[in-house]
Amino acid sequence: MIISALVVIILMSGCGKERVYTVTFDANGGTGVMKSQTFVKNVSQALVSNKFKRKGYIFSKWNTIPDGTGVAYSDAKEISLNEDLTLYAQWKPVSGSKNGHDYIDLGLPSGTLWAACNVGASAPEIYGDFFAWGEVSAKSSYTWANYKYCNGDFNSLTKYCSMSSFGDNGFVDNLKVLEPSDDAATANWGQDWRMPTVDEMRELRDNCVILWTVHNGTKGFMFTGPNGNSIFMPASGYYIGSDREDTGVGGYYWTSTLGPGMSGYSWLFHFYADGSEMNNYGRCQGRSVRAVCK
Repeated sequence: MIISALVVIILMSGCGKERVYTVTFDANGGTGVMKSQTFVKNVSQALVSNKFKRKGYIFSKWNTIPDGTGVAYSDAKEISLNEDLTLYAQWKPVSGSKNGHDYIDLGLPSGTLWAACNVGASAPEIYGDFFAWGEVSAKSSYTWANYKYCNGDFNSLTKYCSMSSFGDNGFVDNLKVLEPSDDAATANWGQDWRMPTVDEMRELRDNCVILWTVHNGTKGFMFTGPNGNSIFMPASGYYIGSDREDTGVGGYYWTSTLGPGMSGYSWLFHFYADGSEMNNYGRCQGRSVRAVCK
């Protein structure tokens, strides 16, 4: 019995408390308070979610070095520790500019950045220029007779044609997305910018809270992204021939994607006070362009 008791005492004396380590969170230019988080050695658990904020920026991840050159950790990542750790918040701006044109980060899944105003405009509430699909300059009249990529009508296409019945003398090239030289955003704002694809336009519509509103006296849609940032797209209407239609009533914004079916039609986003839709319209008509960048 005495020997057994001694063994128990010896065993108990070798058992200490589990080693505990601490994660310290540093705002790294941000504001707010986050308590340190404790971890039992080699026991996995999720990091607490970021609570810091920084004006003009959104949180992107954690890093072991302030300038982001160390080991990166995503928010709420599950980790285990065998030493104390300090994590520094990493920030990216919600807005900036490329080639003198401002963009807004809406926090969209793809990371696509949307321009703050239309091509040809100097402020969000200004309509800007109107372009036929595949043309890079505004004009006074928008018809098949003066459309760049046909020989007088929509059955004589000379570029971006996937159906021989719409091509000039049966012409087909199967190009489905505008090339940079035919992209109104790229041509007018430089290579960092381009028109959105139909999928990027759908992402904007499907991931934002959309509100019909009046911004600085102009009617249109306010798109508020997952991170709380917003862009305003005015109801600029469109041109058919030399006539301006639906100004202040609807917005018609080209994508860079050729529509399905008839090659004379291309995808655009159409919105109005009561709703919105993705639709296909004749390429020769004058529509607005809202650029994107990465």
